[in-house]
Amino acid sequence: MKEKIQKLWASEDFKQLVGYVLIGLLGLVVDFGVFLILTHFFNFNVEWANFISSSCGLINNFIWNSFANFKVHDKLLLRFISYYLVGQVTTLFTTLCLFIFVTKLGYDKFVVKVIATFVATLIQFVINKVITFRKDQSNTVA
Repeated sequence: MKEKIQKLWASEDFKQLVGYVLIGLLGLVVDFGVFLILTHFFNFNVEWANFISSSCGLINNFIWNSFANFKVHDKLLLRFISYYLVGQVTTLFTTLCLFIFVTKLGYDKFVVKVIATFVATLIQFVINKVITFRKDQSNTVA
């Protein structure tokens, strides 16, 4: 058992997973930091602030994942467009939540942003699992 744990800790996949999680947390700091600055200090409306802040988080995460974590440098523009579009699908969801729950119903913008971001992360995972990382089904036996 100890040998299996040591093998897991030393594996490249595990290191990339840890890196991905840490980069994701950094992206949340960037996203929420920009959102706070735009809404609190510059009085941006929450929908525009959310689009800008989530874009900053997505760009941050893409750069760190491409160069520091996965070390993938080929087809960067194509990879970025794909990554950004999947990320913006969830941004649309959080923006809609902010519009409904903050602008229309008066809930606290940071509470809504936290809850919507958590749900959006689950949505993004499902989209990436089903579309981006879909396995080829043509080689399987029915």
